[in-house]
Amino acid sequence: MKVPAPTERLQFREAREADAAFFFELMNQESYIRGIADRGITSQEKAAEHIREKHTASYERNGFGLWLVEKTGCRTPIGISGLVDREGFDIPDLGYGFLDAHTAKGYAREAALSVLEFAENTLKLSALCAIVSPDNTRSSHLLKMVGFTFSKQNSYPPTGEPIDVYLWNAR
Repeated sequence: MKVPAPTERLQFREAREADAAFFFELMNQESYIRGIADRGITSQEKAAEHIREKHTASYERNGFGLWLVEKTGCRTPIGISGLVDREGFDIPDLGYGFLDAHTAKGYAREAALSVLEFAENTLKLSALCAIVSPDNTRSSHLLKMVGFTFSKQNSYPPTGEPIDVYLWNAR
């Protein structure tokens, strides 16, 4: 499967079950739980199951998903970024999350721009959405920086929690 093009500092690849330790660490950070969700990843075994059921299944079903982000030339994941087919939305959602040690360095922005280029030029998508918790000002700012505009506040279909919905349109 194709993945977004490498950037000056980052490269992308599909998640594999062997990445369970990384997913366990990422998804149990307080910042991830607060800003994204508590996915109930309580062990590396559950992380491997999550990779199979969510990531691998999305790659096979959609031709896209959340890819692992690594620093160029390094095989150690620092985050995830990509596209998610979310329940209740007609267009894919841009998603991302990074280990705390790798935030505030421009990696999320750099990864998001590569994913947007991939969505437009490879997948031929004309629009994407992004959802963010209303109090997650850092993510809202990043979305605006990469070309998203605020659309509306809504409730997230599976949970009913409030979310801000942003939209992006290809050039």
